[in-house]
Amino acid sequence: MTGNHPILSLHNVWFSYNGARDVLQDISLAVYPGTVNAVLGPNGAGKSTLLHLILGLYPPRQGEIRVGGHPLSAHSRRSLSRQIALVPQREHIPFEFRVLEYVLLGRTPHLDFLQMPGPEDVRAARQALEQLGIADLADRRVSALSGGEHQLVLIARAVAQETPILLLDEPTAHLDLANKRRILTLLRDLAAQGTTVLFTTHDPETALAVADTCILMRAGRVLYQGPVDDVLTTEKLTQTYETPLRVLPVDGTRVVLLDLAPR
Repeated sequence: MTGNHPILSLHNVWFSYNGARDVLQDISLAVYPGTVNAVLGPNGAGKSTLLHLILGLYPPRQGEIRVGGHPLSAHSRRSLSRQIALVPQREHIPFEFRVLEYVLLGRTPHLDFLQMPGPEDVRAARQALEQLGIADLADRRVSALSGGEHQLVLIARAVAQETPILLLDEPTAHLDLANKRRILTLLRDLAAQGTTVLFTTHDPETALAVADTCILMRAGRVLYQGPVDDVLTTEKLTQTYETPLRVLPVDGTRVVLLDLAPR
């Protein structure tokens, strides 16, 4: 860990939509600066909802969320958008933006009301495109992109926002293997530069490839959290996904396999 104090923490957080059953139940966790953190679990575990609460889109029914050592409620929307960027699973873009124009939207928290982006903002946007390896898409219309290209552009916009915390919701779900590798390498590079990364995934191998710490969730609860080697084990993953899995060493790393042996 690169810091002694968490940059992001949740304490006994509960949440429900419109007073229905609790989607998140008694969530407590700590995320430290400059680390890559993976939130794993099956569909419906509450992973995306967790990110939305951290971003301040919904208030918890109970408990406290702290960002940079301060309660989430103490941050203005502008202040929070300078602290946290989100890459959603998908996003409908109603206007005919070109890619560079869309990535420049990530600079909005750094601009005054009605202020136009300046040279420094354009630099940050172009640098983000370079980091993602998609600088050649700058003049393409977003609506003309493939699904994988669209996902890379979403990530570029968040990178251009230049926040200390980056949240990503299933960032590699729609990518081929080459682009998946590109994104995972980028997350490690961003963490090495001091950015704190928290991403959701249903794929344990993605977490094994890049995460420092893992959080296993099921049915709105955190089952386990800690260093990746301690958390991503055969027993804990099998419990989390309620299906037989095996974690095996292969050539100095570990892989996760479905256990299809007859029972």
